[in-house]
Amino acid sequence: MKTLTVKLDDTFAKAVERFQQTHGYMSKSEMVREALQSFMITQRKSQLQANLQRYLKDHQAQTEAADVVESRMFLTEEALKHAEVQE
Repeated sequence: MKTLTVKLDDTFAKAVERFQQTHGYMSKSEMVREALQSFMITQRKSQLQANLQRYLKDHQAQTEAADVVESRMFLTEEALKHAEVQE
């Protein structure tokens, strides 16, 4: 395991110690590891949600464009039939 050293001001250090004791952590290391893991998971989840929202917007735009093209297909088919008849 690697060691990470963090310096805290006295007031915050006391608050961290109280939190550790009131929430049953065996050590500050255990508490910080869990907090960092939770933070990283939350950040990754936010990133994935943002990516999903971008994908859904792109997908919606593609669907709308495809609908427009499909709605014009009838006109294209009619124009081709009309051109074949005139030949």
